[in-house]
Amino acid sequence: MSYISFNQIVDALSNLDKTQKELLFNILHEAIQPVQLEKTISNLNELSENRFKEGQICIYCGSSMVRRFGKYRNRQRFHCRLCHRTFNDLTATPIHRTHHLDKWGRYLEYMIEGFSIRKCAKLLKISKDTSFTWRHKVLHALSLIPAEKLQGIIEADETYELFSEKGSRQLNRKKRKRGGVATKRGISNEQVCILVARDRTKNTSSQVAGLGRIDSHTLQLRIGSQIVPGSILCTDEEPTFHAFCRKANLTQVMINSQDKNRVIDGIYHIQNVNAYHSRLKEWMDRFHGVATKYLQNYLIWFEHLDDSRKLADGMGQQKLFINAFASYPGSYVLAA
Repeated sequence: MSYISFNQIVDALSNLDKTQKELLFNILHEAIQPVQLEKTISNLNELSENRFKEGQICIYCGSSMVRRFGKYRNRQRFHCRLCHRTFNDLTATPIHRTHHLDKWGRYLEYMIEGFSIRKCAKLLKISKDTSFTWRHKVLHALSLIPAEKLQGIIEADETYELFSEKGSRQLNRKKRKRGGVATKRGISNEQVCILVARDRTKNTSSQVAGLGRIDSHTLQLRIGSQIVPGSILCTDEEPTFHAFCRKANLTQVMINSQDKNRVIDGIYHIQNVNAYHSRLKEWMDRFHGVATKYLQNYLIWFEHLDDSRKLADGMGQQKLFINAFASYPGSYVLAA
């Protein structure tokens, strides 16, 4: 390429819109670093190694009486001598029985970047419906991973999102424009409560806790079983948390949000959970609203992204890949 023609290409970049520039960037990125993508998230052999890290067992009955049973479409199959069922290393994972196996690696990378369903479909040259199905396969898989217990000093607080029926073709109210507001002032049943509890080791539980203000019974259902006895719960002065701590025999430290000194004894505060709220809302803004029926899956998605945001480049995608595809042995059923 001549020097003049290269300059002409550079000058033409100013005429591209944001979407076109991002598409060009991804094309160049793949052309320059194809090996790196292969090593991070496209290697399906790593899935098999992690899924059967304790030995080859039947994914249906857990038996170790497993033998090789030929190949189907170049994938090794196995036969269980106990339950007489056959499977391969992808059976009962979100990727099972899907086309375009070579595109799943890049799809997960785009999920890490938070690209929209339409944008993922355009970049990978798949249909919008396929992109939607793949996303919710991954999100459902992540939701099946057992949550870790919260212990020690735990911060808890709630935040609210407007109830959304995004995508619904039958509404019982007038349509809202993007970025709409509730018709009632303050906290009402038009808003969805998101409860976040986070300990000092960064273990996080974020859950949809119903419409309107949260009550102590809902608190017990959502996080009661996740808190190790003897822990200390840092909250604001919301009476609901006080009632919950009294019933659960937990030590509570209340933080007055109006007080300039929002740290008690140098260690008790709710700054971590409030910072988490801020990152969550900023991340969700890119989707221009999430349907409430899918909100819980998106909260779990962000938990995994936030947990891996400080990892080296490429390791976050790899962790999401392993968590989503190899963390549960049972049969996979996509939630409605």
